[in-house]
This record gives sequence, structure tokens and C-alpha cells, in this order.
Amino acid sequence: MTNINNLLKSFPLISIMEHSHDIWGIKDCESRFIYTNRAFRNFLNIPDQFKIEGKRDEQLPTPVAEFAAGLKKQDQETISSGQRVTIIKTHFFGREQKLQPYLCEKFPFYSENNECMGTVFYGRKMDFISFPQYVDNITPSVLALEPPSDLFTAFELKIVFHVLQSLSAKEIGKKLNRSYRTIENYLQVMYRKSDVSSLPEFKKFCSKHGFDCYIPQEFICPGIQFIKNRRASL
Repeated sequence: MTNINNLLKSFPLISIMEHSHDIWGIKDCESRFIYTNRAFRNFLNIPDQFKIEGKRDEQLPTPVAEFAAGLKKQDQETISSGQRVTIIKTHFFGREQKLQPYLCEKFPFYSENNECMGTVFYGRKMDFISFPQYVDNITPSVLALEPPSDLFTAFELKIVFHVLQSLSAKEIGKKLNRSYRTIENYLQVMYRKSDVSSLPEFKKFCSKHGFDCYIPQEFICPGIQFIKNRRASL
């Protein structure tokens, strides 16, 4: 641990990590934390007086500790493969404890002698880019688990979510256990609220006002999703 601490003093990213609003941290080869920035502490709502360094994920006072076994497995995969590992964490994060998705990545951490000393991890709120955003060259948005306004009711927001996935009224009705005529009636009410008269106009309205980045919380389950990084074959 002493050797690692000495190495960190000259680690070029430490200054960036210290001043970043994104999550940064470093673990040793035994998955013990040896450095975390303020954003990481806020991210997991860890009390200021709690000492993180030297602890493992299962020892942190946070519900995410239940995923410690999987996180340790990914630490070891990162170390053994020498490749980046990507994770999506969805839980009640931040001091305000809101359900929200974060994109996290881990990289192997090497000494000057090319010896792997552990892993560096980085995390930020997960961006989202829809097909229209891609086509129109619009900057990606952050996924939202709270609606951008109270224009629509909770049930109408579910319809919005499915409409933006290009599902028909009949398909939406099956998912929400309603008749397609009921869904169509709801859509007419929602058109009036949005001051539009057609489905294409409604989709544009939703995109303009941020509803295209909203996901109803009941469609999101707290957990950790490990994303396999595939290497291109020659």
C-alpha cells in the first residue's frame, strides 16, 4: 500500500480527479480503495467522517455494497485482460438519493515498470442519444427518471414513453392492459395538451421539451449491468 501511495503522488490524473465533478477513484489489485474524489463520496452518499481508503465495496455504508462480488469480478477481469470494462449502475445515488443511471468505466493502473497496480474507475450520469438527435447532430442528453414537467399524468407519461419507441396504439394497449381505443382517446387528450394535431408533431413536441429522454421509474430496476467490450476481429 505504501508503494502505491507513493506512486499516486506523481500520478498525472490526480489533479484532474480532485477538481472533477465526475466520479473518479483508484483501487489496488485486491479491490481495496486507495483513492476516491469528493464526487464519488457524494455519489454514494457516504458520510464525510467515513474513511473509504483501505475498504472494499462490501464495506461501504451504501446499498450498492450488495453488488460487491460482481464489482470485484470486473476488477479482476480488467486487471487480467488489460482492457477497459464498462458498467451501467442504476440506483438511488447522490445526496438527494434519486434513482438514476450512471455509466462507469474501469481501466488497469500501471506503474512506471509496467506492473499492474490495480484499477482506475470513472463515472458520470449516463448520456442518451436518440436517432433524431443523431441525424440532426444534436448534443446527447442525460437520461431522466423524473419528467421534465407536470404536463402529463403518470399514465400519460407511460404512453409517451411507448409512443416514442414507435409502438402503435394497439401495441401500447397490450403493454398497459388497455384497449387500443382507450389509448387513442388518451393520445387525443395529450395532443390538445401539447397544442399539436398529429403524431409526428407530438413526437417533435416531446423531443423539444425533454420527454424523449424520460423513462418512467417502474421500467427501471436498481442494479448493475456489465457491458462486454468486444474487440474487433481482423
